[in-house]
Amino acid sequence: MNQNGTSRKIISVGGGKGGVGKSILSCVLGTVLARAGLRVIIVDLDLGAANLQTYLGIRGPTPTIADFILNKVSALDQIIVETTEKNLGLICGAGFVPGATSPPHWMKLKLMRHLKALPADYVIIDLGAGVQFNTLDFFGISDWGVVITAPEPGAVMNAYSFIKGALFRKMQNIFRSHPAVAAMIASGIKQDGNDGEFSVDWFRQTLQTSAPELLPLISEVEQSFRPALVINRAPEGRTHVLVNNLLSLCHEKLGVRLNYVGGLPEVRGLSNHLLNVTRFFSLPAGQAFFEAAERIVSRLPEASADDDRDASPILDFTEEERDELLQFIDTLDDRVFNTANRNPWKVRMYFNPSEVVNFLVSRGVTHSLFSKSG
Repeated sequence: MNQNGTSRKIISVGGGKGGVGKSILSCVLGTVLARAGLRVIIVDLDLGAANLQTYLGIRGPTPTIADFILNKVSALDQIIVETTEKNLGLICGAGFVPGATSPPHWMKLKLMRHLKALPADYVIIDLGAGVQFNTLDFFGISDWGVVITAPEPGAVMNAYSFIKGALFRKMQNIFRSHPAVAAMIASGIKQDGNDGEFSVDWFRQTLQTSAPELLPLISEVEQSFRPALVINRAPEGRTHVLVNNLLSLCHEKLGVRLNYVGGLPEVRGLSNHLLNVTRFFSLPAGQAFFEAAERIVSRLPEASADDDRDASPILDFTEEERDELLQFIDTLDDRVFNTANRNPWKVRMYFNPSEVVNFLVSRGVTHSLFSKSG
């Protein structure tokens, strides 16, 4: 278990379509934060199609995340490469390496633990395109999940598919300890037609008959899933109609409220500096682009204003430790929970373990994992 202070944040940058600007956004967000005096590490998790080292002006061979996945190094912080930007480090992604593009479940969990333990104020994860479960799971571990798209019909619909997939995967991970609910979620997504059946409202209605004791958790899950939206090549001075359509579509069809945190302008000169984009951000031609990214960064805390994780240190249990605590909760006397059902507390272990621990401690329950520091 890692018991982290509240200063470290993980930002995941994702989207449903390649070429919409995920890597450029990761670079400029990292540069904004680094120039503010914060230690930032960008992690290229676009396994098999890495390009961040090129954008950051890094030449020649470097260690890559494949070295960690293939157990050539024991810790992720051993492969951090420093960039020319002060305070900004990079963990390079890998080209095609057998076994690296689709790591097994145990390695994915190990990678998540090491990402959360990196020595930085901010860790920015640049995800690959698509809606593979590995991609959605890394999006799900972030403090702030950022979805970037372009104001084009295909890109916007791919962003919607990514958000829908991320919601489904979050629900699946949270409720997987409840077999009946997990089966219901899987069934709902399989029956999903063009109009889209799987949504927060659909889930709430279905729980009314299958597991009513879990209904109070739905509002908590809604608040914990509020992706930030960024538009690349945004029209100057206005919000594109397709962006408004995406905001409405996510709200009406999924029950998800996106946080639109701003856009990045189209800057022609950027394409001439793709071998070192941080240098471009310092040029007069890149000033408008950099200032737009500063505004986006200033709005990101707003995206988690309803998230109470900043109020106290975050407890982050490994899968084995969580399973141990779930079994421990099953052994507790019913009087610990008063008249309430213990199942909602077990489910909370998957998205708000700090609240569960605080509740149990307030009821006089102790366990060695409650005070273990990572």
